[in-house]
Amino acid sequence: MRAMQIINWGVPLELRTCKTPIPTGEEILLRVDACGVCHSDLHIWDGFFDLGNDQKFAIEERGVQLPFTLGHEPVGTVVAKGADVSSIVEIGESYAVYPWINCGECQPCQNRLTQICDAPKIIGTRVNGAYADHVLVPRAEFLVDYKGIEPELACILGCAGLTSYSALKKVELDSLDGRDSLLIIGSGGVGLAAISIARALCDARIIVADIDPSKRDAALQAGAAKVVDANAENALGKIDVLAQSQEGMGVAASIDFVGLPQTMSLGLNALRKGGQHIHVGLFGGAHSLSLPPVAFRMLRISGSYVGTLIEFRELIALVRDGMEMAIPISTRPLEEASGALEDLRQGKIVGRVVLKP
Repeated sequence: MRAMQIINWGVPLELRTCKTPIPTGEEILLRVDACGVCHSDLHIWDGFFDLGNDQKFAIEERGVQLPFTLGHEPVGTVVAKGADVSSIVEIGESYAVYPWINCGECQPCQNRLTQICDAPKIIGTRVNGAYADHVLVPRAEFLVDYKGIEPELACILGCAGLTSYSALKKVELDSLDGRDSLLIIGSGGVGLAAISIARALCDARIIVADIDPSKRDAALQAGAAKVVDANAENALGKIDVLAQSQEGMGVAASIDFVGLPQTMSLGLNALRKGGQHIHVGLFGGAHSLSLPPVAFRMLRISGSYVGTLIEFRELIALVRDGMEMAIPISTRPLEEASGALEDLRQGKIVGRVVLKP
């Protein structure tokens, strides 16, 4: 099999020929049909996450060893399966992969937070992933039928779509109406997915803040009501005016898909009293928080990390039933994975790039 692999942290990936895995037991081998390129891949490629205050979390501390194959947004076709795999999974059938493989036994798993398992085997972040022409999936339960959805869209639902869907579910969407505003910070692939999902699931005004004019334009194309330059000196004031206009009740919830100190500050300060901030982005850094206003204003701050297998199945069903996902998707051959990552780092990607082996 061919795989684009990290040979040394932070240097261009190399196309290598590797031994194609032979599935045993409950394992299933897929021929990769498409795999999304995610911003999280940049952190893994660099070899660390920035924790702020000059602290870094090294990827090697997770037990990841080089060479390593990225890619946690795959769809693929079953080409082989272990002897213990249920007959429900057939050779030649295509599936979307839920990559957030969990142990099922630790405390988070028992508390139904399987995506933050203490002993994960996440495809493309802990074990070799789908920047390749084949990928191994440990059990059939992590395969989801996506018939009726284009593979290029189905693959990115496993992270970009799921991350936004799970974050939105943490907001009381049913209680929001047209007077309420939902602030989405960052309109990359995940933010654009959130716009589509929010439009389908609630009536709130969607305000998007981003520093890139092309991504603000994409947000409007996806259905945002208004956009704001997050770098503008008066960005907070503009958000407040938009959220209060025409009998508006202010920003009920902010979702930060960037994850920088300044974006968290923007999201928190934009909230009305009793509002909720959802922190999603992993860009990095540390945020200093004045504590009394959290109580005085009765703010709620929540973290959100990807989503559960149940939520993934829910999202696939919503899209199959007609929920539009207005995300620009471009495709590139597997060999251009490094270029796609560099373009993503430099902010040149609008929407999502999908690799096609």
